[in-house]
This record gives sequence, structure tokens and C-alpha cells, in this order.
Amino acid sequence: MRLMITDSGLGGLSVCAGLEEALRIRKAGSGLEILYVNATPDDRIGYNALASQSERIVLFDQFLKAAFSRYSPDSMIIACNTLSVIYDETDFSKQDLVRVKGIVGAGVELCQQNLDHEGDYDLIVFATETTTEADTYPQLIHAKQSVIVGQACPGLAHAISNDASGAACQKLLEVYVQEALDQFDQRPQALFAFLGCTHYGYQAQIFQDTMEEQGIRTQVLNPNDLLVQQLLASLTDLPQDSEEALKIRFISRYAVPQVEIDSMEQYLSDSAPLTLAALYNQEVISDLFDPL
Repeated sequence: MRLMITDSGLGGLSVCAGLEEALRIRKAGSGLEILYVNATPDDRIGYNALASQSERIVLFDQFLKAAFSRYSPDSMIIACNTLSVIYDETDFSKQDLVRVKGIVGAGVELCQQNLDHEGDYDLIVFATETTTEADTYPQLIHAKQSVIVGQACPGLAHAISNDASGAACQKLLEVYVQEALDQFDQRPQALFAFLGCTHYGYQAQIFQDTMEEQGIRTQVLNPNDLLVQQLLASLTDLPQDSEEALKIRFISRYAVPQVEIDSMEQYLSDSAPLTLAALYNQEVISDLFDPL
């Protein structure tokens, strides 16, 4: 069985790593091949840098068609909020060629469960520009009394990927937390801080600390963890008699810079040796966005 996980960068590696760890604990995963395919076309140009939503949709559609034609996965996981919110607008989504699961569904479920349980909490959705522009989470989450605000965090994913110390993340987050709080008519007493970009989970503690420094009771919500649980529950048709061990490959159109690899090593070294090994041995495919 071949499972393809994709993200615009390395944030979704946390999902791949979480799935690897969960399978190892359960002594499962034989006969499964996980492909992590980087959907970013160039290290210098990400989806959020494109001028319009239509450009992002066209580029992602091109990637999906090319990746499917090249690798024929049994299912695809979009471990990226930016790309999940535009998936339904792609031509590929209309073709119904393969099962596709996006992280937005897990994110909405996580927020809804917590808001239903803690009625006195408000919610900040920290996310990329694409996700906040689409206004996906506020539209899909039903809050009786809670206030929901979206906070765009330009450059935060890049800072987390390039600086595992957290210093760059903290500097930016101090600004974004204040901008988010300024959106409330009344200062909230308790908040859920939803991590609407898979990169953010690597520095979840900084989110927690920065919010609490404002004197606000805070719970961080990371949908990466719930997505891993959902994926694990869906893997019911793995071969029981396969002698092939779990395999993980990392594929990208460009060579991931060493500074990002070093950051991932610090984030994932304790939990995901196969995921890290795949990143170390990355497969660079220059025509990855071109169909076979």
C-alpha cells in the first residue's frame, strides 16, 4: 500500500513522523510505503508568495496531477492548511481518482470539540495568509458564544523551519499575538490557540508561553496530532503477512537546504528515524511538476 503525504514545505513531516512513531509502537506498518512529496516548487517561492488565490490553485493542481501520474498512490494526505483550503478548487479534485484527506477536517473537528466543551474560551486561528484569506475555519466552526478571530502570520513557517532554537519564532509571534488580541472588542480571559499551519506544531510551547505572558489562560490546539490518529485508524487494510518493513521516502523538486534539515533533526530525532533518514536521502526530481 502506498500513502502519499504532501505539504508546501516541511511542516507536514511532523504528521509523517507521528504516523511512523505510532506504527512502530503498535508494531505495525509492514507492507506500507509512505511518500512525503514536497509540493513547493522552489525554495525561494512558496504558495503564500504568489499574487493571487487563482495562481495558487493552478500551481497546486499541476502538482497533484503530476504527482499522481508519477506515483499512483492508494491515498493522498494534504498535511497542509494552505493547500487543504484550496484543494476543492482544483481540477484534480473533480476527477475523483484517489482518496484525498486534508488536515482542515481534523482542524475543524478539534476546534469544535474544544469549544463545545469549554464554552468560556475564545479562539485564535494562527495561520498563513492563504488560510486566513479563505476564512475557512471561522466559516466551518460553530461557536455559540465564543469569539473566533483569524491571525495571519507571514514568515512564521519559514522562521520555524530555519531556526530550531525558537528565537526567530518568538520574535515574530510576540507581534502576531498582540495583533490577534487587538481584534477582540473585550480582552479575552481564556483562549484556544489553534495552530493552523503544520509548521507551528514544532514550536507549540512558544505559542503557549507567549500567550500566557499576556496573562491569558491558554490551551494550544494542534491538529497534526488528531490527523495522525485519524490516519492510523484508517489503515485497516494493510497486508497482515507482508515481509516488507515500513518504507518512507522524501521527494522534492529542489534540494532542501541544510539549515532546514538541521532544524528537522532537532525537532524529530527522538521520534522518527525513518522519516529523518528519508529527508537525509532526499530524492530531488527536477521535473516533479511535469506529468509523465
